[in-house]
Amino acid sequence: MRHVSDTFLEATLKRGKSLEQFMGGCLRNGERIISHLELRPGPSGIEVWRFTVPDVGSLDFLDIYEFGGEDDSEMLCLHPTPSDALRYAYNKLRASPSRWVNAGVSQEEYADFIRLGRPNDWPPLDACSLPQDDAFAANT
Repeated sequence: MRHVSDTFLEATLKRGKSLEQFMGGCLRNGERIISHLELRPGPSGIEVWRFTVPDVGSLDFLDIYEFGGEDDSEMLCLHPTPSDALRYAYNKLRASPSRWVNAGVSQEEYADFIRLGRPNDWPPLDACSLPQDDAFAANT
């Protein structure tokens, strides 16, 4: 089973392990981009990161962590508890409770995305349809 059960999400973060969620892709300024989220435990709480990178991969090159540079990631916020970070991800970033994966597994989600023809309606949501203040606002 690829996805972490929603009953284990908080426990995973409390153990100091990151969770990721592939959010799909869209066309921006003529360029295909993809996005994924990471909840990253740190010494001061749970950091919420968003990565927005060019969609340059293929089934032979799935390493989404290599697609962009440092400018393609942003720490959105820091929450004191796993439940606060998860609630933020659901309410502000429209993450899905059933689509979290362990660190490094987002590449498998990306492979499925490619196999399905890079659909705009990728679960849980088309990355381009997020409200402006929540989705890639700094880059749009």
